[in-house]
Amino acid sequence: MGIAEQKLAEMGIDIAHVDRAGKGVLSFRRYKDLVFISGHGPFDMEDKPLMQGTVGVDLAPEQGFEAGRLAAIRMLATIKDAVGDLDNIDYFVKALCIFNSGGDFYDMPAQANGFSNVFTQAFGQRGQHARAAMGSGTHSRNVPFTVDMIIKLKS
Repeated sequence: MGIAEQKLAEMGIDIAHVDRAGKGVLSFRRYKDLVFISGHGPFDMEDKPLMQGTVGVDLAPEQGFEAGRLAAIRMLATIKDAVGDLDNIDYFVKALCIFNSGGDFYDMPAQANGFSNVFTQAFGQRGQHARAAMGSGTHSRNVPFTVDMIIKLKS
């Protein structure tokens, strides 16, 4: 177990292998030293939503923060499958965070910290990333948060 995985374990985060057999869409694509991670939401390892609803209508902003945290944990399993040892990551380049939002919810950047904090806590400075956070009208399966990411591997 590498340093990054030990830190995640200390945070109480267990990342399991994801079975991707029979999937038509890739969860990640590697190109040279970059890894492009497809959209992830707050799903369990059987791909069932852990949260559903619209932030600002059905869910409080704090629940949006938690949805981001859960999406980060789910994404880490995909990242581990993509790169093997998490210590092979040089740094996290960019994340695009999109909330299923409505009502008077306009605080997407602060609530997206639920996602980003997992990476900065586990990876330190390497976990810092450029990020955009915005809202949309609907999400697949009514999850409150979706995110994709670009990662730079060590050469």
